[in-house]
Amino acid sequence: MMARFSAWSGALVVALGLGATLAACSSAQQSNTTGQTSGGGGEGGADTGTGTGTGTGSTTDSTGEFITTADAGSGGGGVQQEFEVEPRDLQTITVAAGQTSPVVTYTATLMGAPINVGWTVDRGELGTVGAGPSNMATFTPKGTTGGLVTVRAGLNGVTVQRQVLIQITGEQNGADAASPAQQSQIATDPTLLTAGGGIGGVGGEGLGAAVTDTALLDALAHPMSDGSAEGLTLLYPYDGTVWPRGLLAPLLMWRWDQGDADAIQIDLRTTSGSYAWKGTFARPEILATTEGPFIRHPIPQDVWAAATSSAGGPTPDGSPDRLTVSLTVARDGEAYGPITQTWTVAPARLSGIIYYNSYGTRLAENYSGAVGGNGRFGGAVLSIHAGDTAPGLVAGGNGNDSQCRVCHSVAADGSRLVVQHGDDYDASSAYNLTPAGATEHVLDIGANFPAIYPDGSLALSPSGQLLPLPDDSAPRPATGLRDVASTLGTPAFSPDGKLVVFNATSGPGENIRKKLFVMKFDVTSGAFSDPVVVVDDGAAPTGTRPGWPAFLPDSKAVVFHHQTRASGEGDVDGDLKTRRGAKAHIAWVSADGSGEVVPLDQLNGKGASGEVYLPRLTAPVAMTCSADGSSVGGIDADHGDDVNLNYEPTVNPVASGGYAWVVFTSRRMYGNEATIPPFCSDPRGVDLVQNITTKKLWVAAIDLNAPPGADPSHPAFYLPAQELLAGNARGFWVLDPCRQEGAACETGDQCCGGYCQPGADGELTCSNTPPDAHCSQPQERCDSAADCCDPANLCINGFCAVEGPPR
Repeated sequence: MMARFSAWSGALVVALGLGATLAACSSAQQSNTTGQTSGGGGEGGADTGTGTGTGTGSTTDSTGEFITTADAGSGGGGVQQEFEVEPRDLQTITVAAGQTSPVVTYTATLMGAPINVGWTVDRGELGTVGAGPSNMATFTPKGTTGGLVTVRAGLNGVTVQRQVLIQITGEQNGADAASPAQQSQIATDPTLLTAGGGIGGVGGEGLGAAVTDTALLDALAHPMSDGSAEGLTLLYPYDGTVWPRGLLAPLLMWRWDQGDADAIQIDLRTTSGSYAWKGTFARPEILATTEGPFIRHPIPQDVWAAATSSAGGPTPDGSPDRLTVSLTVARDGEAYGPITQTWTVAPARLSGIIYYNSYGTRLAENYSGAVGGNGRFGGAVLSIHAGDTAPGLVAGGNGNDSQCRVCHSVAADGSRLVVQHGDDYDASSAYNLTPAGATEHVLDIGANFPAIYPDGSLALSPSGQLLPLPDDSAPRPATGLRDVASTLGTPAFSPDGKLVVFNATSGPGENIRKKLFVMKFDVTSGAFSDPVVVVDDGAAPTGTRPGWPAFLPDSKAVVFHHQTRASGEGDVDGDLKTRRGAKAHIAWVSADGSGEVVPLDQLNGKGASGEVYLPRLTAPVAMTCSADGSSVGGIDADHGDDVNLNYEPTVNPVASGGYAWVVFTSRRMYGNEATIPPFCSDPRGVDLVQNITTKKLWVAAIDLNAPPGADPSHPAFYLPAQELLAGNARGFWVLDPCRQEGAACETGDQCCGGYCQPGADGELTCSNTPPDAHCSQPQERCDSAADCCDPANLCINGFCAVEGPPR
């Protein structure tokens, strides 16, 4: 008798005897979509894709075809027999978008005679298996997503598995106005180009028209050169970027000597061929009104969703299924390229909400003196739900500076936000965050940039007080902290609530402001203990100091803003501002102090060998602008030092797809969409109606379980849906206010009960119990790794997580 884990699905199948269920924990490739089942007359097994079994003793057969177990412990007396399923070889199905899907029909025989078995498929989001007459079953792809599917046949505790590779193909010429997903990417009015998050949430001029010139179409298919002589290069996205699923499609932006284009061709293809698409586009029609050049174009949203859902899954040879984009550009009847990048797609969706500071928002006007527009602008906290194309107002309103709400912190579970008042920085409010909206409670004591306990119940103020929330009138006792620091700068709790990290602003010892501390914390007693200095810049040059720290989801490491040049405000070491020439990069260090400080070079903008990959302006923009009365337009106007313009990191508390996800502020160029001098972000010093400031939010993937001393980061991507015409900073990507049992969901971390599973109608809904009272999928609740269906998964911050990125 044999037991084994499927090399592709991570499913353990357990023999329970004749007529018993073969329950399996299918990883569904980090999807909460369960395996689909078609019963076989009571003789086969039913793989729900969500359960676990019991059994002892395991071996793996040499062929990898049959999966059984020994000592199942169920009785039933079934005789284990190996049966045959045809066809045996990997089947490849090519599904053309909009066409009838081909199918694969399997037959099962035992000693040459037909046998009725139970049929299952591990990835129900890709297709279904339906039992036919007697020993036959038909696998039918859904035709929306490509990838590798394992079809299983079960009989008396024996399972035979076969594989199908679905390859989705498609092409289009011009925007598809009939596609709901592409409608929001078609610009019909110039005012839409910079409203909210811009067209499609990413800016630019939207999707182009169809190419009607057959000669031009032929030129795009047969470029005359690779474009290197013409200086053709992609400015954004960056090669090697790691993307999650579920985001808005990115804006491709290029630069070349010709400076304009008549048409382009975009090709998307996965390594395995699970997805292949070609799109040709003429100039977006809105350019006839704006008279601008054709230098950027988005990937169609429905195409992006299908491509990223197909990439990142398993492949027949076990290699990562990466996504490659190729761009060919045409001008005056000749085409050049393609230029190509390869991206990794994490097999997980990022859900939740991002709360961020906006300076210059149009959603609240509480200051005057703006150079552009009506002379008014606002300071407020805005939010972006994953998938939104524009932000919403959370805290702040119209009026004077008493309605300004900025400088905030947010609980990891998304339940509470604390923010300062614009007319009195010593005054703060707590906001209760619910699906119905945010309600304000003015605090008695208040706190500037406090650390908020993961469940939103406490705030640790810079003065070292533990403030109950939302009523902070009676601070809780706290011990041990003042022995280390008298006042704190930017503290943060670990996701499990057992540690706190902070930079001290005053206290005993030398160079206290140049140190980053980690201490243990007991929430019951309020005791802080065992201080560890994890960063000590005491010997570093003036202006160098750490701050704005945040823990990774496993609480084992800290990322932080490593200032190397102060803004010139305050004392010589500065106060960790991001304006007026302040320089910083993002770094990481072990939380126990055992490792060295390592810059996250690839996040910051350097390649693996140290070369800078961020673009710079060949002809800097001549612009006069100021911040707080100081001229800043000439500082790094060519964006030649963008690798040192990265600040204020925070971390999504849920590890997804093998990665932690860091949100940070950057003043780097956003391709050719935002290119003005990096420190021109104050609406009182520059017209931010006619110019797009580069002060924006970016997101980067960090490998889980990376060894100390290594750079675990990857090139970052622009956060979609942030307000295009405002300076944006300090983004907290936190959980949604949790959803009750029965509510619609996409991942378990959205649910109060911690589980997201198919309901009776097949739609994903929140559940308070694990599926079939068994194991948890990635991003579902766990107390230990033993709760996770896939034994290779980790339990990180209370959720099952893939151990590391694809290799």
